[in-house]
Amino acid sequence: MKKFRKTLETIFYRRTFLQKFIFFFLCGVLFPMLFQNLVYYRQTEVNVQEEVLEKIDEAMDDKAAKLEGSLADVLTLARKYYSNELLYRYLDDEYGRDLDYLIQYQEELRRMFTDSSVFLYPVKRVMAYTDNSTLFNSPYIRNIEDLEDETLGEKLSYLYVLPLDRTAGVMLRVANEDQRLQNGTESRSVSILHRLNHYSQYSAYKKLLRVDIDLDEVTDILLESNLFDNMLVTDTNGRVLAAAGQYSYGKEIGIFEAREGKTEDGRMVLERRLRDFPLVLYGIYDTSMISEEFRHSGKLSGSILVAGILFSLLWIFVVVGNMNRRLRRLVGQSEEISRGNFVRTTPEGEGRDEFAILENSLNHMSAQLQELIEKEYKARITWMELERETNQAKMLALQAQVNPHFMFNALESIRLKALVKGERETAAMIKYMAKMFRNILEWQDNIITLREEIGFLDEFFHIQNYRFEDEFSYEINVTEEAGGCLLPKMTLQPLAENACVHGVEAVSSDRRVTVCACVEEGWLKLTVEDNGGGMSPEKLRELKAMLSGEAEAGKSVGLWNVYRRLLLYYQDDFRFDIDSVSGEGTVCSIQIPAKHAEA
Repeated sequence: MKKFRKTLETIFYRRTFLQKFIFFFLCGVLFPMLFQNLVYYRQTEVNVQEEVLEKIDEAMDDKAAKLEGSLADVLTLARKYYSNELLYRYLDDEYGRDLDYLIQYQEELRRMFTDSSVFLYPVKRVMAYTDNSTLFNSPYIRNIEDLEDETLGEKLSYLYVLPLDRTAGVMLRVANEDQRLQNGTESRSVSILHRLNHYSQYSAYKKLLRVDIDLDEVTDILLESNLFDNMLVTDTNGRVLAAAGQYSYGKEIGIFEAREGKTEDGRMVLERRLRDFPLVLYGIYDTSMISEEFRHSGKLSGSILVAGILFSLLWIFVVVGNMNRRLRRLVGQSEEISRGNFVRTTPEGEGRDEFAILENSLNHMSAQLQELIEKEYKARITWMELERETNQAKMLALQAQVNPHFMFNALESIRLKALVKGERETAAMIKYMAKMFRNILEWQDNIITLREEIGFLDEFFHIQNYRFEDEFSYEINVTEEAGGCLLPKMTLQPLAENACVHGVEAVSSDRRVTVCACVEEGWLKLTVEDNGGGMSPEKLRELKAMLSGEAEAGKSVGLWNVYRRLLLYYQDDFRFDIDSVSGEGTVCSIQIPAKHAEA
């Protein structure tokens, strides 16, 4: 016993507080309560099942009686017409003219079939058939040469007739009409066929009465009860005639396999054969509905279980409350450290559990991280300043090696030679080229005004206009306020160069580039737009991936340099967007903080 207790204590010493309390709750509260209630629920479920089965058995008897009464009413209506002597006489008369029959039909026959009493029965349609050739077809009378053909001249995909009363010539016909509903299933009709042979004096022609049963009325009767998952009316061959719910197979109304009792999927099937008709009523009951009834009877036991669980949870929350509070403090400290805020917490007393150890470790780690990062950050800044000074010195040395006056004098000599030869356009382009080269060399500051950048861009566009032989136009729209804003030099020129080289060069005429700049809500907004060939979605995705650092720069060095310089100057405080549609053009947009030279 002592050994078992020691082993148990050793196991608990190795567990965390949360594991201990979960173990206590499961073994001391939840499992005993669940076992007790499961025994009680099982006994209660058996009682509820017996009661529900009695209810659904009574419901099946009631539903079968209603259907038998409804179908008997239809048979009564058929027999009413069977004994109507006027109907026999009108159908047996030979009409010399169509007008005579039409008058007789309008005055008597149509009224006979549209009598208001007909609609008191669950009837969809009443139709009389005869082989009297002096009658022509109408909504209620049909002329059929061969009445022995039980299709009655209709297009039916399937037909069978079951005798109801052989002596009286009454039959039940079930057929699939050649008619498709919107949901793609076939329309099935059920009719009572009654041979009109009651009066022997009217036997010159064969006569047949057809009364269609309204299956919607049958479906309404099936839908009245909410105990069953589904209810079906089938013929003796199992073909579904009406159903309370969906029941189909493929694109045709299904065939129900009649099998009374419990099925493999847990449903219960009850069967009732309808008196005087070769039809069967099936009730499909989902046994899961018993669970609904069972839950009502188990409310008291469930309340006791919930009360016990809540009482146990109350004590768990009291004990674990301290741990949760300290855990939240540790989580908050970890989140601050992940953001770069190396905060340290003040422990509550001298704890010896896992939380106290973790809290002290985090404080120590936070202090060490802050010290290491500060040292590394300072060393990095020093190295970057040295590298910048070294690169600047190298650039100045390279610039000093070239005498700008030599280049300007050479370009001026070429320009004067072109003027002497009368090549004024070439001379003008050389002049613009010399001015652009002079601006690049004389710009000492890396930050210039937008007005200076636009002046340089205007000279560049003059050269492009000469290049495209006047099939090129450009437009520069810069507001007065935007012109005084500062930006890194050579920001717009690479975008304009891309618009000319990779954009409008792809079209044969009406080449156009537009540059716009304005100030809105403290932001300088710049756009360079062209009407060139644009880019495919794949090319645009590759370009954006390159700018985001997910791919190498490749051939788009100009865009890459513009983006990297903006990133160095403004960090994350800028926007650089590219939108392009293949065959329509490209728009490059830049948004940077608006800063003026006087500021």
